Amino acid sequence: MKQWLFMLAALFLLAALPAVVSAAPPAHNYDCSDTTPTAYDAQVDQAAMGYSSSSSMNAHASTAYSTFRSDAIFFFNGHGLYYDDSHKGGGIKFSSESWILADTDGHYPGNDQYYIADYGTDIRDVLLAVYLACYSSHDNQYNGDLLQQTMNKGADICLGFDGEVEVENGKCWSENFWDRVRNGETVASAASNAKDDCYWQWPIGYWGVDTYEISGSYNSCLTPARYGVY
Repeated sequence: MKQWLFMLAALFLLAALPAVVSAAPPAHNYDCSDTTPTAYDAQVDQAAMGYSSSSSMNAHASTAYSTFRSDAIFFFNGHGLYYDDSHKGGGIKFSSESWILADTDGHYPGNDQYYIADYGTDIRDVLLAVYLACYSSHDNQYNGDLLQQTMNKGADICLGFDGEVEVENGKCWSENFWDRVRNGETVASAASNAKDDCYWQWPIGYWGVDTYEISGSYNSCLTPARYGVY
């Protein structure tokens, strides 16, 4: 009788295990550049690190803005905001002229706008946000500073680019960055080394990838897979 009781107890515990195993932290990757898709490569590297990763092309900003709330990693590759040389930065462009912006002072680019400033504590679980876009870390008096606003809302680490990034060099940087963090480098080390990896790629030179800026706990690795600290 005792043997049967032990067996039943063991079966009960095995049946209960799936309920207590936590889900892998999600990572969403967005390509909004027709010529340099990088989101799928990022997805593969993130999955190898233990994240529940996905990728999409030409998503609407509303989709990315919504899923950002549940993300551990958010990655965007595409175009940044540019009005003129004195007013650039503060936003990233998705399909159908939809935008995620830091904030606004009354300037509304495109058709639909979604603001990081409107998040409460919604993105405090974010471990890393990467904005691979021209001027994505540049402060724009019209629409704010996307990198800093993301940090203000609770992300652990945020990386963007202050200058104009040539598309092929941006793709090269992304491929090397995600490969390096997958292999155990810190975010800071991977960003710097990925920049140098691309110097001798065509077109020769940095072409904007050396303008990256990074804030937060960037000397951390992305493994083990986890959410940000809040």
